[in-house]
Amino acid sequence: MRNNHRQSPETSDSELEKKPAGNARFSHQRDKKSKDQKREPKRPRKVTRDYLMNYATWYLERFAASRARLETLMRGKIRLSIAEYGTDPDEAVEWMNSVLSACEKAGFINDDAYAKGRARSLLRRGKALRVIAADLSARGIASDQIDAALTALKAEAEDAAYEEVRGTDPNIAAAAAYARRRRLGPWRRPDIREEKRDKDMAALARQGFGYDTATRIINSEIEELEDLLSMIDGI
Repeated sequence: MRNNHRQSPETSDSELEKKPAGNARFSHQRDKKSKDQKREPKRPRKVTRDYLMNYATWYLERFAASRARLETLMRGKIRLSIAEYGTDPDEAVEWMNSVLSACEKAGFINDDAYAKGRARSLLRRGKALRVIAADLSARGIASDQIDAALTALKAEAEDAAYEEVRGTDPNIAAAAAYARRRRLGPWRRPDIREEKRDKDMAALARQGFGYDTATRIINSEIEELEDLLSMIDGI
């Protein structure tokens, strides 16, 4: 019997083996079409007051947030609804403000508590006080609330500190905590510690710590920093 499927001069046997035949080719096309359809963006939800309230509740159950952060997220929802459904922008903003006020009254939003909690968390991670202040500002916390949060943080660190290190700048303790977390200076292997000294100093500088603070931490031994770290570990 003559073979009706002739091979063209430009087509090799290996290429024929790779090329899907018959139903396999159509199945491949259907799969590709299905994947393309899955990539289509979802249509945004139409904003109502109830929708914004449900969204705020859902978000705050999962994440701590400032009023400004939640407002930014809801404004994004409103913009999409205006573009897609012609939602009245003034009415939507009224809904948003109503939801924000309701969340504050219910205690779901409390910028004072949020600022203090985040400041404490960042200090534990070894962040300098000025870095903490900048972080809170970027999250929409008012300057007087930032000052209050940092004052409370310093008091907590002082209360937690061992007697030998009371009165020490919390920035120094934060630098020690960062060095411990990143295995810098005295936490490095002894055989590479001196070799990595400049690199470790630069790492602390990038975190907002001054030269004197970085030098003190990198040149110390772990035993010398244990009392200092009580300011961080005890808050």
